[in-house]
Amino acid sequence: MNRIFFTITLLFCILFSYGQKNIKKYYKYVNKAELAICDFEYEKASQYYEKAFNAHTPFIFDLYNASRLNIKFTKNFDLALKYAKILYERDFGGIYYVIDTTDTFNIQRFKNLEDSIKPMVNKNLMLILNQMLEEDQKEGETPQEKYEKCKIHHTNFWKLFELKKEYGPFTEQKVGFFEYSPINIIMIHAAQNQMSPQELLLQDVLNGNVNAENYMYYFDLYILNLGERTLYGTGWFDIYIANNILFINYPDDVSKCNEARKKINVAETFEDYVKKAKYQYINGNFQMVTTSKTFMDEAELKQMMKEIDEEHQKGIYKREYVIRDKK
Repeated sequence: MNRIFFTITLLFCILFSYGQKNIKKYYKYVNKAELAICDFEYEKASQYYEKAFNAHTPFIFDLYNASRLNIKFTKNFDLALKYAKILYERDFGGIYYVIDTTDTFNIQRFKNLEDSIKPMVNKNLMLILNQMLEEDQKEGETPQEKYEKCKIHHTNFWKLFELKKEYGPFTEQKVGFFEYSPINIIMIHAAQNQMSPQELLLQDVLNGNVNAENYMYYFDLYILNLGERTLYGTGWFDIYIANNILFINYPDDVSKCNEARKKINVAETFEDYVKKAKYQYINGNFQMVTTSKTFMDEAELKQMMKEIDEEHQKGIYKREYVIRDKK
């Protein structure tokens, strides 16, 4: 009897650990793919994306980059078409815009596929979310209007908990690409009003239902509005572009940042994140890092660059800037 119990327990543990390994494998191979892109090893990057997508159901962010990679660099249009099908199912279209305009054959292949696919997103849920977003974005000028708007932000955030109970986790199959979904603005406003995404999204991130990239962004914005430094290094002013110059601010403790990322299965370290931001900024071929943009007074900008240069001369590397070559 004990032997049978032990066998069943061992089998359960194996199955459980396998499920955990899937999402870890996914982030590991996606990170390897993006780093290969940064090294201009596009064939290798394509192979890593395939491994990632075999390990776990892919997220739109990665599917788009993999599709773009195989259209523009490896010229593997059949593989890109396979990825595009999943994107179209999640209501993310227009991949054929990436194709060279002279390649009418492949443009037509992608357009025909897009026209034949019916998106899987939950129409009822999306209708509710769009109504919430409409309320969420109402303008308010007077103190009373601003107060009412703040109440709406709180109400909408807590309504997401009710919707999750009714519809289940907010997977991309239901709500589409988070950055284009009404959920994105609702979560950003919630974070700005000091409401944590942890209870709503963290378990779904660990289970692989929600992309960790989104969670890190919302959580960092939340703690930033509490007056604290970001945990994952994905805040608006960790890596940003000001006056067409890329600025990078390193966490006070990079190892702590990397450990926090690891805890939610993210294989990408902050150093990897920086490498991708630089590639994206200089080459512009892919969207691997969400980079905010701002404008600064020219004198203030030059003073900040001067201070960074002086810090580097002293051996202090807590921040840096990158300027694109003018071609």
